[in-house]
Amino acid sequence: MRPLLLLLSVLCLLTIVSCVPASDHRGWTYADLRLLDPVDDTSTPSTDILAVYTRTSGSDFEIRIDLLDISLAPDYNLLIYLDPSPWGTDPDDWQVEIRIPLEGPAKVFTNNPNLDAHKIVPRLVRDPWLDTVVVRFNSYFLPRDFKVHVLTIRYLPDQINTPDDMAVNISPGGFPPTQRAPLALVFWDVFPAATPAQALRRWDGAHTGPRGERHGLKHILDNAGRYGIPVALLDLKTPASLAALDYLGTTPQIQSLTNRGLLILPDVAFGEPADVSLNFSRRAAAGFGLPASQFVYNASSRFQSAYLAQFFPLDDISHLSLSGRTRLIPIPAADAIQATPDGLSLDVRRALVAAAFTSDLSDLVVLGGDLPHSTWGNENMAGPTFAWIAAHPWIQPLTGDDLMTFGIGTTQPSSFATPIDAWVLLADFEPESNNTLTDLAWQTYLTLDGPSDDGTLRSLRGHYIGQVGSLLAAASWAKDPSSYPSQDDDMNKYSGGEYSLSSQNLFAIIDNRENGAVLTNFFYLDAAGPHQIIAPSSQFTVGLSDPSDWHLELGEAADPSVIPGAFSDDTATWAVDQPTITTESITFTSPEGSVKIYRLMENGIEIIYRGSGSVNTRIPLAVDPQAFYFGPAEYTGSLSPGGWTWGQVNGIQVEVRSEAALSAYSFTDSLPYLSRSEDPDRNYPPGHYLPFPLSVINLQGSGNFKVQISVK
Repeated sequence: MRPLLLLLSVLCLLTIVSCVPASDHRGWTYADLRLLDPVDDTSTPSTDILAVYTRTSGSDFEIRIDLLDISLAPDYNLLIYLDPSPWGTDPDDWQVEIRIPLEGPAKVFTNNPNLDAHKIVPRLVRDPWLDTVVVRFNSYFLPRDFKVHVLTIRYLPDQINTPDDMAVNISPGGFPPTQRAPLALVFWDVFPAATPAQALRRWDGAHTGPRGERHGLKHILDNAGRYGIPVALLDLKTPASLAALDYLGTTPQIQSLTNRGLLILPDVAFGEPADVSLNFSRRAAAGFGLPASQFVYNASSRFQSAYLAQFFPLDDISHLSLSGRTRLIPIPAADAIQATPDGLSLDVRRALVAAAFTSDLSDLVVLGGDLPHSTWGNENMAGPTFAWIAAHPWIQPLTGDDLMTFGIGTTQPSSFATPIDAWVLLADFEPESNNTLTDLAWQTYLTLDGPSDDGTLRSLRGHYIGQVGSLLAAASWAKDPSSYPSQDDDMNKYSGGEYSLSSQNLFAIIDNRENGAVLTNFFYLDAAGPHQIIAPSSQFTVGLSDPSDWHLELGEAADPSVIPGAFSDDTATWAVDQPTITTESITFTSPEGSVKIYRLMENGIEIIYRGSGSVNTRIPLAVDPQAFYFGPAEYTGSLSPGGWTWGQVNGIQVEVRSEAALSAYSFTDSLPYLSRSEDPDRNYPPGHYLPFPLSVINLQGSGNFKVQISVK
């Protein structure tokens, strides 16, 4: 139990035994450890001795006793003997007996005529948070040479109370045990974030933990750094996670912890084919100042033989394994309760002590799990649990170097499940056409085809994977713009119903299959290469709306939160318009007779609306999204009368102008709030819920008006 500090203070005042603040003036180390005791010598956790330490500090001799679990109000008596004679000889020997009762002062007895029991005044620290008892003496008044014996006695009224547990014949000048309890902390799904709202929630979210408490990656990183305990974050090094963390301003902390050896960050195969996603993982890591790794993690649980070590779901999670030359490090159970407000759970403590006593030197304890569902990320559980581990030096948290030299328990087959082939459009794409747009196609594919335990979400994502073909068509255009037709009504040669407008430096894709002539993609080419200007929000994520609102039978309209592209009019978003293609433009006429005309300008595109009714429409701007995912990128926007300019500070800028009423918002709108924890009562701006790295323009017009999008 962890009661309030006020209650502890009151109890300290009520007892005559000296009670001082729980923090020691000097931390205890493994060199101070004298004995590690097998667990469950007694059925009462508060009397079960785990370890005994001794040391000399200045003029003081100090003894520390670790117990399995201490409640705030003591329910045991403690006896300590300082015995200059062999244990168990005549009771009249000159031993010093210190009785520490439930209540009242400690009492000291001795038959040694050379010692004055009244001058031996024990000073006591009981720490129910760390389950330790420390007793200090002025060593001047103690025997010269002695052994230490510790006994715990549970208080049972009206009964003869015999010792519950004993630790005897402890030599203050002895050496620590030769074996410690090896511990690996391993987490996955550590930062799934596609919007600022998700990023803040996964960092330090309100009511997001498995028990509805404040929860997030912040509490893992802060405590790992504070207590010097290494942790493995298996899938942190994905482009999306690293970019979102950089947006929050946490990259320096991650770099610092990595440099201190406290973060094990494997390269991540976050989708298949693994070689592509691993390349993206390494590129993103390098862009954000993080090193490549000798460890790897495959989210699809497929074997990666090119790495020295892989985190892998093994049946036996208490041993490392070997396949060929690759070490396989077990991943912990996903649903075990390990971190509590009292520190490690009792079951985990018992497992750690057992690991310290095993004759199998390859035995270890692996803790952690699926972070969003784990109590380790709980604000009120992470700190006490990391502190408990750090305060017990008989536990050995393993670093990356430790894992690379730790003993192997078993050998696995040299091959596992075969890799998954890429989607046919990507597999058949010409390698010589590779450019930043090919990267965007792969990233979109990996995002939408990535592993998930949610079958409904996987089905939802499947409805949007066809947009990869549009990105590949743009990549082909960027390779040789002069060979691409200026208008095309089947531009990706697979689906039909998509139209393109192209020139030497501009490429537009209009989807008229069910979308009411929506500008799904717009690209610009200069000497630096191709740049994406407009993208559907589904290129970056789907499933942001409530799952109860998903309608899988509606195809690309299945997720109402998706912005299918620019000019997806609210009145007829999913209607089919009649196209008319000329040498300079494409005109789309709706069933109601309204007209939407697309035509290219010198450095942009113009859209003309003709009709009698009012129009509400949106324009999602995604200026060079690949820059956001592969290194620090700063975006900026400015609103002027009739216009909105958006882009990277050190990159291209895009201006949108119109006679229609114009307003804009972006993913950067919530930057002022990101230095604080998520506040469920705060009214965050609309851009807080946009996918990275979008800015969205809302237009309200009526009758005839035009919109111009140009690159500056």
